[in-house]
Amino acid sequence: MNSKRSIVKRGLGLSMAIAMVFLYSLAPGFMPALVNDSVAYAVTNGGVKIETIGSPGGMQGDKNISVGFQIENNRDETVNVQNLTLNIEGAGININQNAGSVSIPSGAKQTVSFMVEVTKSANTGERNCRFSANLKDSGGADLPNQKTLEQSTTFTVYERLSTDNRDSKTVAGVDISHAVQPAGGFVQGNDNKLTIEVYNYGNTTLKNAVVSLNLPEGLSIYNGSNQTQLGYVSVGTRKTVEFPITVKEGIESKNYPIEVEVLGLNYMNGDVEAKKTFYIPIEGSGNVSTDNISITNVNIPEQVNSGQPFNLAFTVQNTGNSEIKNVKVAVEPAEGIINKSRNIFIDNIPKGGSKQYNIKLYSFDGADQKSYPIKIMASPTNAATSEKDTVTGVTQYATVTILSDGSTAKKPQLLIDNYSYGGSVVQAGTDFYLNIGLFNTSGKTLSNVKVSLTNEDGVFVPVGGSNSFFIDSIKAKGHYTKSIRLSTKPQAEQKTTPITVKMTYEAGSGDPLEADDVIAIPVTQKTKLVVDEIVPPAEVYVGQQGTCELEFYNMGKTVLSNLRANCEGNFDVMESNSYYAGNMESGKSDSYRFNFVPKEVGPMTGTITFTYEDGKGEAQFLEVPFTFEVMEAPVYDEENPEDMQPEKHTPWALIIAGGVVVVGIIAGILFKKHRKKKLNAALEIEDDYDIEIAETEDVNKKPEGK
Repeated sequence: MNSKRSIVKRGLGLSMAIAMVFLYSLAPGFMPALVNDSVAYAVTNGGVKIETIGSPGGMQGDKNISVGFQIENNRDETVNVQNLTLNIEGAGININQNAGSVSIPSGAKQTVSFMVEVTKSANTGERNCRFSANLKDSGGADLPNQKTLEQSTTFTVYERLSTDNRDSKTVAGVDISHAVQPAGGFVQGNDNKLTIEVYNYGNTTLKNAVVSLNLPEGLSIYNGSNQTQLGYVSVGTRKTVEFPITVKEGIESKNYPIEVEVLGLNYMNGDVEAKKTFYIPIEGSGNVSTDNISITNVNIPEQVNSGQPFNLAFTVQNTGNSEIKNVKVAVEPAEGIINKSRNIFIDNIPKGGSKQYNIKLYSFDGADQKSYPIKIMASPTNAATSEKDTVTGVTQYATVTILSDGSTAKKPQLLIDNYSYGGSVVQAGTDFYLNIGLFNTSGKTLSNVKVSLTNEDGVFVPVGGSNSFFIDSIKAKGHYTKSIRLSTKPQAEQKTTPITVKMTYEAGSGDPLEADDVIAIPVTQKTKLVVDEIVPPAEVYVGQQGTCELEFYNMGKTVLSNLRANCEGNFDVMESNSYYAGNMESGKSDSYRFNFVPKEVGPMTGTITFTYEDGKGEAQFLEVPFTFEVMEAPVYDEENPEDMQPEKHTPWALIIAGGVVVVGIIAGILFKKHRKKKLNAALEIEDDYDIEIAETEDVNKKPEGK
């Protein structure tokens, strides 16, 4: 029995030892941390000691980073710390210097700190960080043997990463911009180049970047691929790639969309994708604008004798950036004049080039003595033999006076020797004064002179009077000038419109005489560029890129040439906001989209400026101001999981209760085993007793005498 009890005691002692080991292993998890590693290192300087607090550093894009130092005064006097300065090497670091001073009593400690901002484009890694200050006594004098206090440490810039499975304020951001050559747009052939610039404005490196183009029909890559590898694009850096572009011959002149796509991976191997569509103006030969064709250098004699030949010379110019093919040039003289050479030419004119023409003409013998108009036309066609595809071109008039007998003596002649209308063109829908100068070429006085003006389609209408006027007489070799106020029809077509001047008069004999002359006045339509109202974005935040788009329309009756839009204001931009729309036909519309990054809270003002050239070639502009209200960007603090844990209290009651339970369980197990052994021993004794009783009964049952 004693041995069995000793076994039980030894089992209980073992159980208690196991329980103590278990409790001892749990205790460190509930013990408060006693190690404080917030102090990096210290420097003692003549009784005043300074220590760097923590490990200074921050992530790209962080603001309000505190860099602190603890100053301890071990001198026997009060110390004043002045001119506190913090310097961190390298770009991308902004320091809010501590402009104050600190007074530290003897034996006391004082903490000073600086607020630091790390820009998004700052390079990562360690940088040298240096603190310095001047030490003064209470009277303002330098401390003996210790004028300054200095401390050197390091400041680490960490890369801010963006992952696909974590909510973060930072993302992988890519912006795409472009440039074209020629600068005005693509032309037919292989002499075109598209330059793409990729800018990484995010907070993670763009890995394995690939730039690809999606070209419209009629455009292709010249001797190359539509994809180019950029490799790695670091945060805040730019990379460019050039694509040679071929423009198919016969393509229509207009703006063509080119889609640019950038694919890559972020730092955590998440997909990064950016797309942008650029509209590139292209000048082709399939549908040529007449704005690029002009007739210049018209040369013709003022007077010729009837029946005598004379020459008409002129030049057709191509002012565009691409070749114009199948230009139809035609000369149509008035009745009474015959063209002795060709009257229709179809030629190709290279970009920026010109072609000269010389036409031989002559008048019939006995032709009326008057001025004859000669019509010159130049218009592009889609095919040299397709007359029906000829579009309305450019028209110019030349005039020549035919003398019926080779002199001015036989028939007194009245003609127009000069005229003016106040400028180089006349605006449709406006009034102007037409000044006509009449010249009596004969040696006789002309009397009862009546002058009438007529024009096609009623483009010019007299204002406050008639289209005719009367002159009593004009002396021999005399001049007479008349000013007539005319109004131009608002719907007049933009072209050079002829006016026929019919003159009737009498010479000394009283015989009625007639003379006709033609003058030409170019009419231009007023430009009318209409811009939709700017609708501000729903939310505009400081430091976050926003976009806005608006439509604009050519509601005038003339082409707006070299139309360009640009936006400027008190905001930053990630890319150029300039947009070149080219030549905008009447009735056409387009859209303009601009980007902005607000600098500060409050009203953000800007101006969208449209510039273009009107029908006279004069520069015009339209300014559209706007104001957006900027708000502070919302802050979504990323909670530190360690900070979210509740304060830990050592649960001694729970530990003790748990220990008692463990000891009880172990004791119960040992007691049960001991009881079982005891019971088995008792059963063995009982079995032995039963056997003895059975044997005794068997003996008693034997017959007597046996």
